[in-house]
Amino acid sequence: MRWSDSVHLPAFFRAPAALALLALVAVVGCRGAERSAPEPAPAASSFRPVLDSHVHITPSMVGLATALQVFERSGVDRFVVKSAGAVGSPRYRATLALQRVLGDRMRAFAVLDWDGIEDPAFGRKQLPNLERMRRDGIVGIKIFKNLGLGLRTADGKLVPPDDPRLDELFAACGRLGLIVAWHVADPVAFFEAPTPDNERWDELQLAPGWSFHGGDFPSHDELIAARDRVLERHPGTTFLLIHLANYPEKLDYVDRLLDTHPNVYVDTSARVPEIGRHPADQVRAFFVKHQDRILFGSDFIVEGDGSMQLGSAWHVPDVLPGLDDAVEFYARHWRFFETTERQIDHPTPIQGRWKVDAIGLPPEVLRKFYVVNAERLLFREPLPAVFDPLEGMVLRRGPPQHGPVEP
Repeated sequence: MRWSDSVHLPAFFRAPAALALLALVAVVGCRGAERSAPEPAPAASSFRPVLDSHVHITPSMVGLATALQVFERSGVDRFVVKSAGAVGSPRYRATLALQRVLGDRMRAFAVLDWDGIEDPAFGRKQLPNLERMRRDGIVGIKIFKNLGLGLRTADGKLVPPDDPRLDELFAACGRLGLIVAWHVADPVAFFEAPTPDNERWDELQLAPGWSFHGGDFPSHDELIAARDRVLERHPGTTFLLIHLANYPEKLDYVDRLLDTHPNVYVDTSARVPEIGRHPADQVRAFFVKHQDRILFGSDFIVEGDGSMQLGSAWHVPDVLPGLDDAVEFYARHWRFFETTERQIDHPTPIQGRWKVDAIGLPPEVLRKFYVVNAERLLFREPLPAVFDPLEGMVLRRGPPQHGPVEP
């Protein structure tokens, strides 16, 4: 049954305890200007609250309650979920339910259902789903690294990022105003031999499936080149290339990419360890030069049971991070971007046994990086008119952008 055919929340929201928490979350989400300022995190400055453009929250009430606690303590107000599920899926419907409760505190990206990728008309057949996303207030699609590294056709061949079957899909996103958030490849070290000499050996031991060395995997540079060919073919589509365009190891490349493609934005999610290895003055100059095109993102993950992942799926074996750890995770971001300290801890130690130098961004650049850029790109339109699934009451109205809005 489609979401638009029902006025009911998904089953796990209808339990009495969940409904009580839903009411609580509604109060937290709708207090707006009445909400007191979040408690400052360590090393906090006046640049609060922050808009985190890249989080993953499993749409359960426990998961949301955990996330809101972390955000309140860390100085994060608004956020963007990058994993709303495919159109029609339970995760998609549940994420929409959260968005309708939280209103202008939250936006979301949906994902694609890759079934049927063998069909030459695959891209064109996605148009109804893309139109549905647009009507539902979804801001774009998220493409994970499985395109290029995991998705295969029936003959076992990997589907490359620049597969021509996807051209109509990318073009349609441009016409509809849907942003393409794209994770291509992975850290360069994941494409090198997973031996003790690999600088990400600690992480690869815990997640051996993250090694793309050998076999029929393309190289890191081959994947990046294929992605860049798509950018050249679709100048009318807005791309948000997450993880600093998946090449933070080469800051000069990302600099040229942004110079070449005015329709491209990047975020910093889960890549402070790599960004911070470059000379601080070089990184600061890069952020100043492209101050209108870089978004703050953390890659903070909250599972349905409230367990968390802090920029990486792996930390100390058998030890799950708690609320204080999550607050410290954000505090290390603030310290990196706001101070000029040298050789400090980066947010995710498992991602490399090294220190980083903070870059001390100017106030006007911080404001754009923390808030304004994501506000303009991801919160630029009001949510469509929606109805409370429990009461049938109009919660908020926004002019429909592409045809009538389904209730």
